[in-house]
Amino acid sequence: MDTKLFDSTKFAAYFLWEYTHEDNTLKLWRCAEDIAAFLKSSEIFHPDYIVNIIRLGVYDMGYIAFVRQIAYRIFIHTGCGDALANWYSAEKLLANHEWRKAITDMSYIYITKER
Repeated sequence: MDTKLFDSTKFAAYFLWEYTHEDNTLKLWRCAEDIAAFLKSSEIFHPDYIVNIIRLGVYDMGYIAFVRQIAYRIFIHTGCGDALANWYSAEKLLANHEWRKAITDMSYIYITKER
């Protein structure tokens, strides 16, 4: 396994744990992989792409749709039925520059491995 991919996934999963309080590390690892796959399919490979989405503002439909995708993946993998908690966790993750770097590194590695 690629060391950078492993380290980035571990780091992204750590912040998922910190913000969601989910105890199952495998679920958090899978959640990080799922979010990175979503970013890959959305062609988001650099933290600045996420920053540009954040700058749209909380009332912009692009921002809402993006955060909804992250919150949905948190719900799927953690089983937390509290939509508001998932939304806030997603926003906290997106505001964290270290998490943005780790998750977009994963996305970039995924796309480069396909080529």
